[in-house]
Amino acid sequence: MSVIGEVRATLDAIGVEQQACVFVFLMSYPLALGGLLEARGRRIASGTACASALTFAVFTDPWMHAVLLVVLGVGGIGIFIAGAYVTNHVSRLVALRGMPVIEPPPLVEELPAPVPISERERVRLGQPVSVKP
Repeated sequence: MSVIGEVRATLDAIGVEQQACVFVFLMSYPLALGGLLEARGRRIASGTACASALTFAVFTDPWMHAVLLVVLGVGGIGIFIAGAYVTNHVSRLVALRGMPVIEPPPLVEELPAPVPISERERVRLGQPVSVKP
């Protein structure tokens, strides 16, 4: 039997625990790569992805098949990201081809600069202040 045939047989035999590990890996790996989370969240997502990949390898009978499946998953996510990037870039080039660039009018007129704190009149604490000029 070929290597792919053996991996397919392993895929047919995976249980609920292994499916849960794969699901957690496929959900946390993109979070670890992207900019949706802050640095602490990306570290937690990458730790979760590594832990789920290792747990998947432990639960799979020939662990080498689990490693191959994880590598194929990472490659698939990479191909998806590259495809989305290329599609976005090409669609922007096609959509904006030949269109004149028009500057929008300002939404709000420029306001005068605020008075620096050093030039303002100081008011003692507790002193009544009138808002009328």
